[in-house]
Amino acid sequence: MNRSPLPRQAHLDFLDKVRVFELHKAMKFFPPVGLGEKGCRLMELGSGTGKQAKILSDAGYEVVALDVDDSSYRSVRCFDVIEYDGKSIPFPSLSQDVVFSSNVLEHVVDLDDVLSETYRVLKNDGICVHLIPTPSCRFWTLFAHYLWFARRIFQRVIFSKSNADALDLPRAPTTFKSLIWTLFPPRHGERGNTVSEIYYYSTRFWIGKFESSGFEVVALESNHLFYTMANSFGLYISILLRQFLSRLFGGACRIYVLKKKARIDG
Repeated sequence: MNRSPLPRQAHLDFLDKVRVFELHKAMKFFPPVGLGEKGCRLMELGSGTGKQAKILSDAGYEVVALDVDDSSYRSVRCFDVIEYDGKSIPFPSLSQDVVFSSNVLEHVVDLDDVLSETYRVLKNDGICVHLIPTPSCRFWTLFAHYLWFARRIFQRVIFSKSNADALDLPRAPTTFKSLIWTLFPPRHGERGNTVSEIYYYSTRFWIGKFESSGFEVVALESNHLFYTMANSFGLYISILLRQFLSRLFGGACRIYVLKKKARIDG
């Protein structure tokens, strides 16, 4: 199996700051940790490094974290993650109070199956909280990709190859395919192309997808943070400035809060 390339430390540091900020925005929708006799059971889909799962566990939630075995973050996990096939969730029906994911569903190939599985494992009075990129994030990423490309060329000219590696600068393309992807950015998720992803990140698409899977959207909110998938400047732009930029250019993600639709018998 060809695994994804290892994430670079600068990317991980930036990701940690962004995901921690977003998690605290999302947590206001979570039920209290003292829910029920056995606490509040929370399942995270696509846990990545496990950073968010660890924060939630430290906050008192009974967390189980899932991710696929070829995750690029497999070697840098800070929390116990259960590996699964990316489709069939290995937990009993009606076993989870919360299903949480952050920037994951857009990468799921078998989306209908995974949503069906989350519906199955979620308790009837439970909630799902999903963070999903916005059309504005996809739009600005088209421009940011070339800023990233220009920055990489500048840094490679200024620094020698050895110094560039020591400073954790982006690597040069090593294959024809990676060169093409550098010049013409690919899609970020699993549907559409670089441009049509703008639709596939829209509320129209996701609300329709959730409703067809038996959920209703009970809350919808911006993450109030601007960034792009190109990660052009990473930690060079502070979280505070990114909050301000989100007012001008839109938030990078929306927080979708879901409940199971009420069933009408007879």
